[in-house]
Amino acid sequence: MMINLNMNDRIIELRRLAAEYYQRAAWNQLLSLDNSQKNNYEIAEKFAQLSFQDRLQATEYANLADEKLKIIAQLEQEET
Repeated sequence: MMINLNMNDRIIELRRLAAEYYQRAAWNQLLSLDNSQKNNYEIAEKFAQLSFQDRLQATEYANLADEKLKIIAQLEQEET
């Protein structure tokens, strides 16, 4: 049972990290669009790249959380 609590805490942390990176991605996308409208294309491209990288990182954290959740479900099935 203690393992599950620790894993649950880790899943929550991974979900928080995913949300944080999705939020950063959205913010960087807005900054990219703003700079593009102001014809600052080089800066816009940098923010677009940051947004893309943040989305990848967010997806990675979300996938890790999903995998840990699957492990918990498997462990619970084995206990029954």
